[in-house]
This record gives sequence, C-alpha cells and structure tokens, in this order.
Amino acid sequence: MKKSALTMAITSLVLASGAQAATVINQNGTKLDIGGRVNGEYYASGNKDLRGDSSYFRLHVNGETAINNELNAFGFAEYNLPTSGSDNDELRYAYAGMKHDTFGTLVYGRQDGLFDKAVKNTTDIMPEFGGDGLGKVNDLFGTGRSNGLLQYIYTYDGLSLGAQFTGEGKAQNNDRFTNSGNNLMGTGNGFATSATYNFDNGLGLGVAYNQAKKTNDQRNYSSFGGDHDAKLVGGAISYTNSGFYMAVNYSHGEYQSIVNNGFAAESNGYEAVAKYRAGDFEPIAAYIREDVKDTSNNISGRLNEYVDLSVRYYFTENFTTFVDYKMNLLDDGSMSGYSKYGQPTDDIVAISMEYNF
Repeated sequence: MKKSALTMAITSLVLASGAQAATVINQNGTKLDIGGRVNGEYYASGNKDLRGDSSYFRLHVNGETAINNELNAFGFAEYNLPTSGSDNDELRYAYAGMKHDTFGTLVYGRQDGLFDKAVKNTTDIMPEFGGDGLGKVNDLFGTGRSNGLLQYIYTYDGLSLGAQFTGEGKAQNNDRFTNSGNNLMGTGNGFATSATYNFDNGLGLGVAYNQAKKTNDQRNYSSFGGDHDAKLVGGAISYTNSGFYMAVNYSHGEYQSIVNNGFAAESNGYEAVAKYRAGDFEPIAAYIREDVKDTSNNISGRLNEYVDLSVRYYFTENFTTFVDYKMNLLDDGSMSGYSKYGQPTDDIVAISMEYNF
C-alpha cells in the first residue's frame, strides 16, 4: 500500500505518544491533546458496489496556548485513513486561530462551513449515515468541510453570530481523480453568515446563508447551471431535555446541488431526527429528503430520500458498538439499483465496533 509522508509522520506520532489518550503537554499556558478513533465497520447491502468493509482509523491533534488572560491561540488537525488505502485518505481538518473572551473567535483553514455548524449539525447525529438531505456537500461552495475558510464567530450568552469568507479552491485530493464529476467539486470565492440561539429551556434555533461563485472547471464541465452563483439558505430547530433530543431543519438551494452533471436550478431539503439515551442504549430515528427541480433540463423529483434507524450500545464511553439501517425510499430508474439521477436505491446496514481514544 502506498504511504504518503503525512501517513508516516502520523504513524510515528502515534507510536511516540503511546496507545492511550493523553494530554502530552500541559505547562506554561500551553496544552496539547492527542485523540482519535478506530472503527471496525462492515456495510451489508443488496448492491455489491456498496457492500463490504468500511473500516477506518482517525487521529486528531488539538493545541491551545494562552497569549494573555483574555486571548488564546489554538490549532486543530484531524487525519482519516480508511482500510481501502492511502489513495482515499483525507486530512479532514487543519485550522488555526485566536479566541478572545470578549471579542470572539477568528479562525482560518480547512474546517466546517457555517452552514454546517448552524444548521446541518443539528440533525447529523446518526452513527454512520445522515447529513445529506440539505444540499450541503464537503468541498462544495464552502457549505461543508472545506479548504480556505476564514470565519469570525461572536458569542454572547446563548447567541452566536458568524461571518465567513470562502476562498476559491479545488476539492481536497482533486488531482487524484480524473472523472468529469470531480471537476464539479470545489468552490469559487464566496461568503456565508449564520446566527444561532440556545435558550435555557433546551430549545435551540439556527439559520445560515451561503453563496459562492463557480470555478472555471465548474463552468466549463457542467452541462447546465455553471454560470450561476450557488446559493443555500437553511434553518434549524432543536430541543434537548435530559437524555432526549430532537431536531428538524429545512434548506432551499439555487444552483447548489449536482444533478445529471449539472447544477439544479432549485433544491429543497428536509431532515428530522429524534434520539434518546436510555442507560447504555442510544436509539436514533431520522428522515432525510432532498427534492430537486430544473424545468429547463427536465429535472423534477427526489434526489435523496430515506429513513434511518440506528442503535448504539455503550460498553464504556470509549468503546461502543452500533447498527445503523438506511431504509432507502428512492425508486429505480432505467438501471436496476439506481435512481433516475444515479443515486443507489438499495438499503444499507452498517455494523460497527468503535473505539475512541
């Protein structure tokens, strides 16, 4: 298996720091933590393209330094290596910034977009599936986990206000692949804003707006929609009470979602989840759906729709096992096992043992 320099560097770091979770430095106002996850996972499905091993190893490093009594500097990086090999590895996060007790946080690097933080994350809580009904995609227009995001977040009591500049760039690992669909990933320059408020009674509200220009590749390789800015707006409502949690959200997009090698003129997304922690058991139920429409290109229907049922069992807070059942509600198109927009229509069951350190 081919190993990158980053892979070998991280392996050396793991061996040097030991197998246990640890704060490796905590002195003179500086703290460095190392943690991660080992997930042994299998996908069962009637679709042979989806069936098989889906295990991975994940490692993160988190550092923080006190500059003065009110200002801290921080950095975070997380690397993921699936068992399919280093050609599919990903540096999930790599960002650094400063946090002031009064004036807020400024951070730059590869991180979650504000749409992720304010809207999508309220319902993306299933062990394996979920989070794909709102039009948000990693490495696409700065809505999800993306490179080149500059964010300022101001927090006061339960209120949080965010502003984001999205720098133009390709998707991570873009040069490894040559398929035309990958040319539609990435982002042009853009921006985002967000606001969230958490009430004392467990109710939470969130809204976000994201807009970005298309890249030259997106304009040149897309069959339609490449000349329009991508826009995505969404809102979320959540409620927490002891071990119970529920959330619903909605999104509306314009030239954001990729369909038939183009960007659909309109998309509407819906997600709803409910979770309850009962002792060592944690069942979750969710409904995910995204509708797309582009009359000029004969597009109208469901891009994604499924019910997700999962249960996680906590042997300890570090070691858990879960079963996550994705009950697909899409119909076959002209090809058996795939919808008219190329999405898999078979159910999937993820079975996992997971150790977090």
